[in-house]
Parts: sequence; structure tokens; C-alpha cells
Amino acid sequence: MRTIRQRLTRKLLLAFVLLLLLAGIGVYFSTRAALLEQFNATLRAKAGALSSATEQRGKRIEMEFSDQFMRGFDDGVATDFFQIRQLDGTTVRRSQSLASANLPSRFGTVRRPRFWNLILPSGRRGRAIGYTFSPRNVRNELSETAQLGLVVASDRSELDENLAALSSVILGGGALILVATIVIVPRVLRHELAPLNQLADQASCINADSLSTRFPTNSLPGELKPISERLNDLLSRLEQSFRREREFSADLAHELRTPIAELRSLAELALKWPDSRPAETDRDMLAIALQMQGIVVRLLELLRSERGQLSAVREGIALAPLIKNVWLPFVKKAAEKQMAVSLNVADDVQIESDPVLLRSILNNLAENAVEYSPCGGMLRLECSVDGGRFIVRFINTVEHLNPDHLPRYFDRFWRNDSARAGNNHSGLGLSLARAFAQALDCELTAALDGESQLAFTLSGPVVMATPKTCSVQS
Repeated sequence: MRTIRQRLTRKLLLAFVLLLLLAGIGVYFSTRAALLEQFNATLRAKAGALSSATEQRGKRIEMEFSDQFMRGFDDGVATDFFQIRQLDGTTVRRSQSLASANLPSRFGTVRRPRFWNLILPSGRRGRAIGYTFSPRNVRNELSETAQLGLVVASDRSELDENLAALSSVILGGGALILVATIVIVPRVLRHELAPLNQLADQASCINADSLSTRFPTNSLPGELKPISERLNDLLSRLEQSFRREREFSADLAHELRTPIAELRSLAELALKWPDSRPAETDRDMLAIALQMQGIVVRLLELLRSERGQLSAVREGIALAPLIKNVWLPFVKKAAEKQMAVSLNVADDVQIESDPVLLRSILNNLAENAVEYSPCGGMLRLECSVDGGRFIVRFINTVEHLNPDHLPRYFDRFWRNDSARAGNNHSGLGLSLARAFAQALDCELTAALDGESQLAFTLSGPVVMATPKTCSVQS
């Protein structure tokens, strides 16, 4: 498996080689062009001197040179060559170094001469310039000025040696730089990517027992800091999820331990004294089994809600009749506890929701209000419409609750020891009610007014409303 470091190393080296190659080619050809231009300028100067020294006297062509200038064209030196021809090809003058050989006839003009490479009569590589010119007419005779062609060639061995030396320097320097790059780039990448390896090492040590571990953020490069922060967020969520699962498992075991123990005791007594078995034993065993079944059913419903498997069926619902029907089973128990109950429900409120899930939410809230209100307490049930949303409130008197308990009201199996010590309740009702509310795009919240009144508020969207309030006292 290729690593990021290997891919970066290969691509960086490839890019550096390409840039180095382009730079070397650019340096070589720009220097070569400059040297050739300088060499051409020297050739042009030599040819200019020869054409300036050429004179026409009548029909004769004469040339005057100093010995120092002609030394390069001397037969003994053989580094420079020239040949002057008439346009018909007749040679007018040639250098001693040329002997009987001829230079190629390639003529341009004085302003636009022609340059080319050639093999000199000496067998060495050279470069030549050629153009046509008119010699200076010394006597100003009426004879027609001749048109001559001049070719000057020079040995370019020194130029080639300089270009060869330049090529060697570029190739040698490029090779050294390439070797240094091959050595340095992997080391630099290894050093700069070390934080990634550290993150990988830390991540490999994290398991279910070390979810409290957090990755460092201050010492990381800017590119890795967001990754570390997201990993820390993920670890935080995992830690919370694992903690909830551990609490859930502990709470489930605690909730089932008591009814299982009771069921076992009843079964052992029935087996030990079958003849003296009272009729209440079967009823108690059935009640315990129903309690355990209720816990399991509610847990399965919560699990379906968390997995998004609840399918809400939307239909029109008259909210006031639904609330009154939900409240009817609790009228007797509220009367036994001598509770002051008032229902203020806006009549003819039509909403669009799932009647089964909504009834379950309202039933849990009503049961919670009746069960945990003290004897002689108060319960007020309100339903109204505000800003296109319906609002249902269950407000009841409570004891031994404080604002610190608010964040835990909807936790699974949570019950305040002093206020919720009943054996017939598992502590899943409010959790299930909030899960159903979320499935219906509603919001279920809890608030504590001082230490005496607890209010649960369910709010959701309304289809239409005609608020006519009726009051029922019981």
C-alpha cells in the first residue's frame, strides 16, 4: 500500500527533475544563443573590415590590409578564411589559409547577411558569414561599380569548447542537485509528516476503555488541527454513547433484578408448598411478568425510534376530544389523591399528526402528572394555539425536585429516589414520549417553577385552529 509520504516523495522528485531539466535546457540555449551572437558579431566585424578594405580602381579590385589583421588569415595560423568572388563565380581574392580550396557561396546582403556552420578546409568545424557588397570606387571613374560576394569563415573550436564546458557544468550541477534532492526531500517529508504518524500511533492505542483520550491540537500544524478537533469531537460523542450504553445496561439490570427476584421467590414458594399456594400468587406473578414485558416493549420502541424506524401516519386530528379521552382513565386516581384538576382546552383545534403516537405522548404526560403529584396537589392541563403551533401543557405540583434534575427528566430509567420511588414505573415513559415527539416533528420540554410546580410542554405545527375555550372543573 502506497503511503502519502511515498506519493509526495515521488511527485516532488518528478516535478523537481522536470523543473531542473527545463531550467538546464533554458540556461544552455540562452547562453548558446548569446555566444553565437557574439561569434556572429566578430564575423560581421571581420567581414566589414574586409569589405571596407576592398577598392575598385577602374576594372581592378585591390585590397589593403595591415599585417596584424591578415595574421588570422595567414596560411600558418589557419583559423580564419575568406574568399571574394564576382557574381559569376570568379574568385577575386582569397586568404592564404584557404590555399586552393573554396568556401561555399551563400550570399545575403550587407544589412541581412547569412550565417551558417561548415567544415573548414583545415578539417575543423567553423562558422561563416556571407553577403554581397559594392567596393569603394577610388578614382570615381565612369566604369560600372562591381558587385562582389564575400564569405568569411572562422574556426569555432573555442566556441564549441565553451558550450561543451557549459553542458558539463549544467549536467554535473544538475546531477549533484538531484542527488541532494533525493536525499533531502524524503528526510524533510518524514520530519514534516511526523505529526501524522503521532496521530496514527495515538489512534491505535484508543479502545473502549480509553475513550477519554484526546488528540493534541496546539502543537499540530494548521492542516492537521481541524482533523484533530474532529477526531476529538468524535471521541467525545463515542465516550458519551458508551457511557449511556453502560448506564443503560446497569439501569436495565437494576430494573429487571427486582421483578426477577420476586418472580423467583414466588415460584420457589409455590414449588415448596404447593398445597398452601394462595390465589394471589398467580396474580402477583402475572403482574410481575406484565411489568417486565412493559419494560421490554418500551425499550424496543425506543430502539426503533433511535434507528428512525418509526413510521408516522399523518391525518387530521381534533385535539380537544383526544385530550379529554386521554384524561378519562386518570380521573378516578386524581380524585382518590384529592387533586384539584382543571382542563383549559381550546375547542376545535385541528392538527395533522399520528393519532397513535400523539395519544401515547399525552398518556405518558398525564400518567406522570397524576403519579408524582402529592395528595391534595394541583394539576392544570392547558391547550392553546400560538403563532401557527399548538401548545399542550401539563402543570402539576411536585415535591423534592430541583432545577438540577431538569437535564435528566428524559433519561432512560431515571427516577428521583424520593419523588419517584414507585415500583410500578420503569422510568421509560418520558424518554419514550420525547422520542415520539421528535418523530412527529414536535418539541417536548420540561420546566420547574420554583420547587412546587413542574410543567411539561408539547408543541407542534397546526393545520387550522378556531380557538373557543371551554373549561371543565373536577
